[in-house]
Amino acid sequence: MAAGLLADAVASVGEAVRGQPLAVDLWRYKSESGDESARRRLRLMLLRFLRDQGPSLWRAAGMEGFPQLWTMVPTGRGRFGEHPLAELVAPCLRIPRVSFAQRPDAADRGRELDPTWLRVLTPVRDQDVLVLDDTWVTGSSAQSAAVALKLAGAAHVAIVVLGRHSQSPLVLANR
Repeated sequence: MAAGLLADAVASVGEAVRGQPLAVDLWRYKSESGDESARRRLRLMLLRFLRDQGPSLWRAAGMEGFPQLWTMVPTGRGRFGEHPLAELVAPCLRIPRVSFAQRPDAADRGRELDPTWLRVLTPVRDQDVLVLDDTWVTGSSAQSAAVALKLAGAAHVAIVVLGRHSQSPLVLANR
């Protein structure tokens, strides 16, 4: 069903291993107190990634340059108000933001790809879109956003996730 509708390229800024600094910052920046030092570190990490790795990611996604639009994966867990990720990056991105509306029963959608979860409210036809997500567990939320954008006419979609969650660090054996 999603053939050709998934993101054209996906990149993770870092591996968020439970208990290690990135995973702790991803939890703290969203906490009720909104740890400002965690926000600063995450913002700097993301901006460096976009500066240093963005051009390669845009090419991999089929884009000719920096995307024309950006959005973020909405929270599916009933958080009210602006998502902390939007507060973190909106002042730094000087391109228009795409808005989504969530299906009313979004909190019950589970962790599967769901093309009906989001409806795109901003015109995206023939535009390249950067999708930001703070954490990646299964990827279904970010890929559901990519599908919604493609169905709305987006030309290319690249996903950048701050931290891909894992239980332990990736260990490469030297054989």
